[in-house]
Amino acid sequence: MLSKKEKSLKKFRWILILILTAVHISAEARNADTHSDKILSIGEENRSTTQEQADSIMRLAIGKAAQYRHTISMYEAEIYIKGRTEILKQNILMRLAHHIFPVDWRNKDMLFEMVSQSRYNAPYDYIHNIQAVNGNSVPNESKRQEALAFLNLNVYSPTAYDDAIFLPIADNAFRFYSFNLDEILWLNGQRVFKIRFLPKQWSQKLVCGHLYIFDRSWGIHKIDMNGRYSFAEFNVVMEFGRDYRRFFLPEKADLFLRYKLLGNVVATSYHSSFSYKKVERMDEEEWKRKWKSLDLTSHTELPDTVPIVRDTAYWHAYRDIPLSREEELLYARREIKADTLPKDTIKNIRQYIHLTSHLTNSVNMDYKSTRIKYSGLLNPFQLGYSARNGITYKQQFRISKTFDRDKQLRLHPEIGFVFKRKQIFFKLRGDWEYLPQRRGALSIEVGNGNESYSSDITDQINEELRDSTFNFDDLNLEYFKHYYAEIRNSIELFNGFELITGLSYHRRVPSRRQTDIDPGDNVEQILNLDFNDFTPVIGIRYTPRQYYRMDGYRKEYLYSYYPTISVEYAKGIPGVWKSSGDYERIEADIHQSLPLGLCRHLNYHVSGGLFWRPKSIYFADFRYFTRRNFPDTWDDQIGGVFNLLAGEWFNASDKYVQAHVMYESPFVLFKFLRVNSTRKFLRVASRYILSERFYLSQLWTPVLPSYTEIGYGIGNHIFNIALFAGFDRWRYDGIGVKFAFELFQ
Repeated sequence: MLSKKEKSLKKFRWILILILTAVHISAEARNADTHSDKILSIGEENRSTTQEQADSIMRLAIGKAAQYRHTISMYEAEIYIKGRTEILKQNILMRLAHHIFPVDWRNKDMLFEMVSQSRYNAPYDYIHNIQAVNGNSVPNESKRQEALAFLNLNVYSPTAYDDAIFLPIADNAFRFYSFNLDEILWLNGQRVFKIRFLPKQWSQKLVCGHLYIFDRSWGIHKIDMNGRYSFAEFNVVMEFGRDYRRFFLPEKADLFLRYKLLGNVVATSYHSSFSYKKVERMDEEEWKRKWKSLDLTSHTELPDTVPIVRDTAYWHAYRDIPLSREEELLYARREIKADTLPKDTIKNIRQYIHLTSHLTNSVNMDYKSTRIKYSGLLNPFQLGYSARNGITYKQQFRISKTFDRDKQLRLHPEIGFVFKRKQIFFKLRGDWEYLPQRRGALSIEVGNGNESYSSDITDQINEELRDSTFNFDDLNLEYFKHYYAEIRNSIELFNGFELITGLSYHRRVPSRRQTDIDPGDNVEQILNLDFNDFTPVIGIRYTPRQYYRMDGYRKEYLYSYYPTISVEYAKGIPGVWKSSGDYERIEADIHQSLPLGLCRHLNYHVSGGLFWRPKSIYFADFRYFTRRNFPDTWDDQIGGVFNLLAGEWFNASDKYVQAHVMYESPFVLFKFLRVNSTRKFLRVASRYILSERFYLSQLWTPVLPSYTEIGYGIGNHIFNIALFAGFDRWRYDGIGVKFAFELFQ
């Protein structure tokens, strides 16, 4: 039994211990990280000081981000998603909207919930096994992809959403963002700095908002960012875990999207919560091994069908936030409108929707291992325009059948019409991919090409060129129609190196048997002849250190930091199926895309070729130097070809050298329009421009020693448009516009 004095001493000792502990904690707080000591409450220093403090914090956070961005090796999580899409304003063009963003234009207020068992294996490698969906309208695959795509965000990575957004945590973020310390918060006894970030110049690639950064650990507690993605304004708020085992993984995420296009306004919101089942971290040695590997196999996998679950108890168990009263009413009104309409009316509406959809949209049909895609008869995205060809219109059909080990049979018929030249072009191609892991494919193709003229007429042109008044139009040179059949085989011998072999048969038929214009001596006889060429072909294509990914057994090339080199040799052999061509053709090509930083690229493309040792009449049709009739060109829909060069020049010489350079950047002329223009239209239009491009092309042939094109273009996810000017031997030759839709090319 303790005496009264002993009890007092014991009580005093406990009080003393508590006081000393408090003093120790206070001292620890005062002696925390040097950078933290400099941080004062917002009212104590001026704005420049808070900027300096923010910069100091961000340098520490960016340094830690380099360590954290590759920390996760794998995780498994249960994800709950609630989504709502409201059509706030619509017109008849809404029926084309699904080309641009996922929307069900038949339901103006769509609410759904979804539970997914998801697994992360590598960047952009996600498997989402959707367990259940529910809603007043069941989301289709594109809607489910949209709901899951914005969750694939690594906040410590320099870019997000497939490099569409440049994050403020990147190593060179200070070049593009300014930072300010807005507030100091306390979370469970730990100090959190609220850092505001703003882009130094406007671009869809940059965002604004707030980062919440933990003191001393310099990890990110939350990101709240606003920006533009495609044709949507978006806001993402993502909170990250405080558990040291998974502090770099999100716990909650909220996304708001507002699409505004062609008079239509659509608002979409998503709320997500995460429950992690398994998390595996990666050590530095494992990351180095992955970095050295060229295999970047990744994918986002979604099931073809998902179960619809209406059980309210099931969904109540997954919701971290209860449904609002308005959301409950949306569920309650499910299918009421359909029930009140007569059955005949419903049937007629569905038939009308089915018909208009198939006329104006791309049609996709899947049945087991067979996939069919049709471009749509009245689909506006099949139109293009160029100064040389005028309006072009194209129809495409795709059928593919997949067999064991991802072997695939594909059929690609195409037909197009060039309005200015009143010509129809067709192509029927079939591919048998017999060894997908080695890119082994056998292809057969038949079709027609550009009308051209023979080497005898080319010789006549060389004589005529001595006359300064020479004009192709005076000669009326479109003499021969061109039809061809070709069989080719390509296979990868080792990574990045492909061997290409083939046989081609060309038939050229006079477009007319008589002409009112005398093209020169001995040429009239040529007009009444058909020319056939049988040509074996062998070539190689090599890209050093080619990065790739495996989609099942199928190997897909991604990118390389080295150029791609191609060489092709063809030999005309007379006497096979009445062929008369006896010549050799050699061509070589090199091209590369050089990244220059934030969404900036310099692309170059150089090629040359010649017809060698001709022993017969031949047609100077090259593979890399040819007139293109539809948007189907090098690297993008417009670059890599001559856009204003008269078609006759492509066949006027037996040799050529061409070079194309394209510089692409989101920060060039339109940033000045955005900031300085007084015209509202220009300021608004600049918001929808993702990139600007500058073109320079140069050509040399013996008959045209110098031809130059310069151009400037703008583009986004939907279209590319560019203005070009041509110079014949440094003299101005003309100007023209080229326009092409990006979608479905």
